[in-house]
Order: sequence, then C-alpha cells, then structure tokens
Amino acid sequence: MNKIYSIIVICFLFPSVNHTKYANEHTFCYLNNEKHISEDTIYNYFSNDNLNGMKISLDPITKNKHFILKQIYNGVEVFGKTARLHLNKTQRALSFSNNFFNGSFDLELPTLSENDIHLVIDTDFILENKVYRNNKIIYYVFNNHAHLSYQIDAITYKEAYRYIINAHSGEIIKKWTLIYEEGPTIGEGENLLEQWVDELNIYEGATFSTTGDLVTPYLICEEYCFDYGDCGDSYDSECEINPSQGICPDNYLEDCNGDCFHEWYLQFPGTGNGFCNDPWIDVQDESIEYGAYNMVDESNLDLGAIFTINSYGGFYENLSYVNSESNIFDSASPELSHASGVSAHDYQRKTLDYFWDYFNYAGIDGNGKRTISVINYGSGGGISQNNAFFNAGLDVLSYGIAGGSYRPFCAAQDIVTHEFTHGFTSHTSGLIYENQPGAMNESMSDVFGYFVEAEFQNGGDWTEGEDIRINGGASRSFSNPPTYGDPDNINHQYYVPFTSNPTFANDNGGVHSNSGIVNKVLYLVVQGDEHYGINVSPLNEDINQSRYEAADIWFSWNKYYLDSEDNFVVGREKMLQTTIDLFPNDINNYETISNAWASVGVGDPLLFGDLNSDFIINIQDIIILISSILGSIELTQNQFFIGDSNMDNVIDVLDIISLINIILGNN
Repeated sequence: MNKIYSIIVICFLFPSVNHTKYANEHTFCYLNNEKHISEDTIYNYFSNDNLNGMKISLDPITKNKHFILKQIYNGVEVFGKTARLHLNKTQRALSFSNNFFNGSFDLELPTLSENDIHLVIDTDFILENKVYRNNKIIYYVFNNHAHLSYQIDAITYKEAYRYIINAHSGEIIKKWTLIYEEGPTIGEGENLLEQWVDELNIYEGATFSTTGDLVTPYLICEEYCFDYGDCGDSYDSECEINPSQGICPDNYLEDCNGDCFHEWYLQFPGTGNGFCNDPWIDVQDESIEYGAYNMVDESNLDLGAIFTINSYGGFYENLSYVNSESNIFDSASPELSHASGVSAHDYQRKTLDYFWDYFNYAGIDGNGKRTISVINYGSGGGISQNNAFFNAGLDVLSYGIAGGSYRPFCAAQDIVTHEFTHGFTSHTSGLIYENQPGAMNESMSDVFGYFVEAEFQNGGDWTEGEDIRINGGASRSFSNPPTYGDPDNINHQYYVPFTSNPTFANDNGGVHSNSGIVNKVLYLVVQGDEHYGINVSPLNEDINQSRYEAADIWFSWNKYYLDSEDNFVVGREKMLQTTIDLFPNDINNYETISNAWASVGVGDPLLFGDLNSDFIINIQDIIILISSILGSIELTQNQFFIGDSNMDNVIDVLDIISLINIILGNN
C-alpha cells in the first residue's frame, strides 16, 4: 500500500468516523467510537518506512497521547508535511490528520553546493559577520510540486532569516524572519527522574546572546610546563609552572596566545590531563546548532544567561543547544537529550537563584557571568562519561551521559550545584585541588549541593549523588562518610595522608575521600550529634534555621576568609573567625563549630565556662571566676576567652551569673 494512503486506512478502522478531505491535501478524521487502539496497531497501519522518526508525546495534564510522523520521500524530509494521530488516556482514538504530499518530486541529488547557496544569500542579505546554521536538504512543496531545497538560517545579532532555496536553480522559494519574538519564553518538560517541570526559562529563536567561544588555554609554550609527561620533548619531571599575569586582570593569567584564563585552572585537572593542551577543547560559538526553541535562559541577565548544550555521543563534538520544535521538551529521542536538558537547565536555574536570593552572588563568578552546562558528553577526552566535572579554563560545567546503573550525571540537583560551586570556589578562595585544601574544595561543592537540594526538595537528605543511581546508593554520605569509603576523622583508616606528588592516581591527595571529614562537620553543626565522644549541639534546634545559619557561615568562609592553600587546621580557625564575626553575641554557635571540628580530629573541644578543662561546668569554675575578679589569680588567655561567656571582653559578675544559669539548666 502507498505510504500516504496506508496511514489514511486508520480513518476506516472504526464504525463511526467523520472524514473530510481538502483538495487531496489534508485529511482530517474525527474518530467518535468506543474502540481502543494499541500502539502496535498504530505501527501496523503507519508505513514501515521511517518509523524511527515518529514522535510520541504525552500531555501531562489531559494524559492524551499524540503520534506525529513526518513525511519522508527517498530519505529526505518533506517540509511541514506530517500525519498526526491523537489518543486519550484510555487509548481511545480521538482524531487523525494528514497533509502528506502525493504529487511530483524532484530528483533527490542537488546540483548546487552549500557554498553556492551561501553566495545566493549573500546577495539577498547584505550584512557582515553572518553565520549560517541549521543547514539541511529538504523537499519544499510549492506550486503543487516538491522542490529539492536547502533550508538554511542566516544569522547576525541584529537580523536573522530562514531561507528555502531551490537546490537546482538557486531560486529563493521562501524566506522568513527568525526574530519574531522578544526571545525569552516559558517552556516545560520531563526530567531524568520522570518528573514534570512546569516552568523552564527558554528562548524562542536564535537571537540570544553569545556564549563566548569554548576554548581552553594554550599551555605548551616555554612559559608553561607540567610534570605529566604528555608534551614530548618539553617533559621535565622537575619543572615548575611559571605563568605570568601579562595583560590579564587580577586572578587571571595569560596563555601562550595572549588570552586570559582564571589562575585556578592550573590547580584543576585541566592541565596535565593526558593531553598536550594546545588547546584541549576548541568550540566556536557559531558551530553550536540550535532549533526553534532552545534551552537558553535569559530571564535574569543580571545573574548571567544559562546555556544548556547537548554533546550527545561525543566529547565537546557536534554540539547543539538542547532544543525542541515547540516549548515542550518531552522527546524520548536520545539524540535530543530532552530529559537531561530539563534536569540540568532547571537545576542550574535553581542554583543561580539560591546563590542570589541568599547571598547576592550573581552568576558563576559573582559578577553575572554566563553559566554553560554541557550535558551527555560521551566517551573521549580521557574523562569518564560516568562523571561530572568543572572546567576552570572555560568556566563550564560538564555532565557525562553515563550508562549501566547510572543515569546521566545531571539527574541530581546536588550534583549540578556541586559543579557550579567549583566555579564559585575558583572565583573566591581558589582552594587548590590537592591534599587538604582540595578536600575542603570538594566538600564545599558537596555542602552547597546539600543546601540547594534542601531548599527545593523538602529539606533534602544527607547523601550526595543518590539520584544518578538507578539501583540505590550514593557517592558520599554526610551523616556517616565511611559508608562510601570516606573518613569521618583524620585518624580514620580511610584518611588519605598528605602527598608531595598529587596526581589523578592518588585522587590528588585524597580530595574526594578526605572531603568526608569536612562534610561530617557540616552534618554535625546542622543536625547535632555525638561523634567520637564529643557532643555537638546544632546551630539551632529548628533544623531549617540551623541550615540557614550554616549556609551563611560556609558562604562567607569560602568567599571572604579562606586562602588557596589553607589546610584543615587553618580552615577550622577561619571558620571560627567567620562564625564569631557573623554571630558576635552567640557563644553557642562558636562552641558548636569548635566541637564539630574537634570531633573529626582537628582542634580541641570547647565548653564555655569550663575554666578547669574537666568538661563539666560546676562550682569549681565559678570559684575560678570569682578568684579572677578578686585578683587572687590571673586567667590564661584561653581561660579568659572561655570564661567570658557573654563575649563582652570583660570578666565580671555577669559571667558568674551566666555560669550559674548553665548549672541550673536555664540556658
């Protein structure tokens, strides 16, 4: 049976059908019947050719199912010609439409090249700096004949047009503007956890702002060397990186081409990654494909645009903005990566909003820089597709396509926020990615992953990365780090000691493993618990308020206090400094932070009012205070600090009253 008419057969399967046909051009069938129709039946009556191109969509509200099949002739799509069948939620057929073309077709091979078509457009669209995108061969029905044509978009940032040009004669058959909306619009779609997201900030058309070219630094000239042996004759195991700031602003360095990149990039596995970096990644903005509706969020440019880019099947190859023919992103086609796009795009919006709403931190750099998420990268580049990483040379977040028992790595809010927080760290404290500073860096990302997940997912949970695992489990645990092989104390058997030669092979000195120690600190100060015999009270009895106070501490600690090579001991002291600066009249918060660190083996426990260090507040401590006030004894600096329970820098009767209240249980 002819492909066009085989599809029309569906109209006659049922006893009650209203059937109309307009000029052999469009068939409508309203299928008023009680008969159910299965998907197998649909496939049997649709042509067996090109069924892989059938799109099946489910309306999340009505639960109606919609089958859409594009017309294909000799392997070439016919523009705007589709057959559409609609079923209700009980599989009863509702209606069917078809506008397949059944007239004459050109031969399928073009006589003009793509360059010939560019010349045609150059004559019609006289503006410099055009880029051409979305080029493909199609059939376009015009004057009752299907003309083999080029469909191609010509774009500047002022004007943009889609052209249909005859592939044999060069005639411009049709042309229309692509600037038909302001741009930003609202979409919706289904994420990797099969949850429907009602509001996605997307962009209709392609007039959005540029991402900036994705090019990693060029680092193989004499100014740079690194000891991974991947640059041939330049390898020297004793060499040191010796970059210069050159023309670049503070915290940025100049590469061999004179381009600037953030200095934190040198601490991340972006150099010495098994590649001679010349450059490692080089993607020009105009090479990224797009569609009618694109996952580009310009809803709040003060916080930077969000670009969600699909790298399905490769490693920064054949990139496209995650796109759809409508504002609904629910395609099951793996190549389109809609589910991954919905997850990454939605989670990144929530992350940016959280950082702004609570801390007035704008964009990945604090100054409104754009955020780029590359989703579903495949094998290649030496980085596992069962992974996610932040590239500090590009300021880009990347999520592997995964496989086996893993979902794509953008399936989890805490992982998306984790990678973004590496950017936050690179633009603030710059904690280097090795040994204890690197463990605090990794923990910082885990911690903010927890904060953002808790904000948007009913308080969150105490595991990291659980949503990417199909069969359960997680990457790390805050409440009990050893569950996943991480230490919860510097004396734990899983603790990775300092190494003078941090490499990928030793996890750069245990940056992922030892992050469990700082993660445990976060758990204790928010939740409260006894750990290694030390009781840690939560910052607040209300866990939500406790979490907000912890978030304030951790944010300020990273942005304003930490330096790039701080270890755990220095980190603890600076967190205590942060706490007393934020909560100058709250001894309980200071005590909580101090005891949490002590319980993981860093520093000593603290009990305000315990002047004789017997971990009990009693009459003996009061006697010491009275003796100090009377001048019979002189307090040590530590005793003065612990005895000054109201933190007014004076030891007086008010401190005695405070101790009495503690003994009586009044505070």
